[in-house]
Amino acid sequence: MSGSVLERFLAQATEDDYLDAQTEPADSGGSGGWSGLVLALTVGFLGLLLVVAVFSVRASSDARTSTRDALVERVTQLSDTVAGQQEVVRDRAAAVEALRGELLTSTAAAAVQSLVEEYATLAATTEVVGPGLTVVIDDAPDAEAGSLNRVLDRDLQDIVNSLWQMGAVGVAVNNQRLTQTSAIRGAGEAILVNYQPLARPYVITAVGTSSAGTGGSALQGLLEVLGSDYGLVSSVDVGDVALPAGELRVPRYAQSLQEDA
Repeated sequence: MSGSVLERFLAQATEDDYLDAQTEPADSGGSGGWSGLVLALTVGFLGLLLVVAVFSVRASSDARTSTRDALVERVTQLSDTVAGQQEVVRDRAAAVEALRGELLTSTAAAAVQSLVEEYATLAATTEVVGPGLTVVIDDAPDAEAGSLNRVLDRDLQDIVNSLWQMGAVGVAVNNQRLTQTSAIRGAGEAILVNYQPLARPYVITAVGTSSAGTGGSALQGLLEVLGSDYGLVSSVDVGDVALPAGELRVPRYAQSLQEDA
């Protein structure tokens, strides 16, 4: 009885030792396999990153080289274009200088200069001196504000139009030269010419009118009506007058006609 108990105790102890010995190598082997797999994946991933980095650097270098070559080519083309345009400018400048020399030495130079002066006079951009008329007009004595016994803008307009009809080539009102864009208009109690307020008496000077005076002219009849109906005081002097140069204004709405129109 005691012998069988002892035998069973020894058998159980030995069996536990065998089970422990079998379990330990199996666990050790599993840990080593996972560690090797992780290491292999890490190395592979690092290798992949290295390959990608190499290709990226190479692609970036190729892109920079291509961009630089394109820029060099573009600069070369633009330099050639600028050089060609500079050559054209030099040729045209030489041609203009040659034409200018021919014009100055030709017999037509005087005629061209005279035409330029005529156009400048018509545009009222130069001073004009010559025989003409000076008209002075003022309000009626003791004229009240707002009454018809004062000189109005339309009175000055009528006088100026009469001077144009008499052949004037230039007109000024209170030293304000009239151009194609000038306006004579009223603003309250004031009269504006070229947007400048005028002070009475109003002095209208004209160059190019007849030096025979105003007898029998529309201007003489107009002044007589203004004097008899409204009491305006006026006088006319014949002689040489001088007109200042007017301001050249660019038309905002007018357009030049085409040659084929």
